[in-house]
Amino acid sequence: MDETSPLFDLGLLEEVERVVAPLGFERLGGHAETLPLRRPSATYDFALGSEPVWGSAWRQEGEVRFALLTAFEGGGLVVTADYKRPGIDRPRYLAGGLPDASPEQLLAAHRRRVERLRQSGLSPVSDLSLDSRIRAARAFYRGPGVREVRLSAANALILSLMALVILSAALVAIARSW
Repeated sequence: MDETSPLFDLGLLEEVERVVAPLGFERLGGHAETLPLRRPSATYDFALGSEPVWGSAWRQEGEVRFALLTAFEGGGLVVTADYKRPGIDRPRYLAGGLPDASPEQLLAAHRRRVERLRQSGLSPVSDLSLDSRIRAARAFYRGPGVREVRLSAANALILSLMALVILSAALVAIARSW
């Protein structure tokens, strides 16, 4: 994604870069990430040169979201986010959110999670290019992310069905009162 893309958000990119650059993150670029039933969103990626960590930022419902990611050879992944997200602790996938955490606290928590997978014998990927980051995202949505996306879609479906039942009951009550 370049500056000519309608999704490009220079303000977001500069805002996040000011926050993460002091930690050692360098700008990689951006890409459009598309989830099922959602519009594509601009995601800006950074790499921590001294460690196998990506930082990714995007806007969701007006809020800036930031997540740290480390991919492992053979498909393992650690995701640590600065917003509320379910904690997941599986053998090759650790994820969780720390709402209101400072960037330093987020990075410290991410490092601890990465170390857990390293101790289990997994090795982080060494290629921190933008292409490698996009491959990691695709692998996530084909692997552990499938379940997360389905669960969020299932919640929306259940709420929609409940609203439909309530609306139907209200319409039946109105029809009977005439």
